Amino acid sequence: MVHISTLVAAALGQEVLACLVRYLCYILPFAAALIAVHFLMDIPREVFRKMLHVAAFTSPPMIMWASGSWLVSVLVLVLFGLVVWPLLAIAEHAGWYADLFVQRRAHEVRRSLLVMFWGNAAVVALCWGLFGKPEAAVASILMWGFGDAAAALVGTRWGKHHTGLPLADPKKTWEGTGAMFAVSCVIGWAVLLVAGTPLVGSLARAALTSVAGAYVELITKRGYDTVTVPLANACVLLLVT
Repeated sequence: MVHISTLVAAALGQEVLACLVRYLCYILPFAAALIAVHFLMDIPREVFRKMLHVAAFTSPPMIMWASGSWLVSVLVLVLFGLVVWPLLAIAEHAGWYADLFVQRRAHEVRRSLLVMFWGNAAVVALCWGLFGKPEAAVASILMWGFGDAAAALVGTRWGKHHTGLPLADPKKTWEGTGAMFAVSCVIGWAVLLVAGTPLVGSLARAALTSVAGAYVELITKRGYDTVTVPLANACVLLLVT
């Protein structure tokens, strides 16, 4: 007689596999389009780097939508990170890899992807699994993603005034930080409004969270803002609910 735990594990495995297939139907065409754009158009490398980031940070919300379950979402995020790591390790030896990916240090892309997917798995488990608030997970991740992209692009192009704030990276500027705050606030406000949060309340929560996220981004070193900022956003959103 088949043990009930075996049946539960098998059902969960099927759900994970189905979610992974749905996610691949999103990310593979997205990645193919980005690769085509890279080789067919003359796009600045930093801009293309942020386009790759969009594909990465929109993945967790898409996985959440495709799964309908916090546990399946977390398992898919963890599994995808495990699968991508060795594939990218092999691809690093190909000549096209360095041309396609903009790396500031060795192995940055695969390390960042693994850290981001596992860090976002923690955000989903915290917000959706522990507190039953999937909208907080989606908002936390998207606020970081779009805000970080805005900070990098604006700071690189127009940043002239360094923040000088305690513990902050001396290279970070007020222009970049202001862009991150503004974009993060708008994204958070939009997500919370869609989730049914009242107009004024959603704006206040988004603004408070954006202040915290922007500061955490300033003080985070070596690219670990992929983890620290979404987690900080999630903690603030949950606290001010």
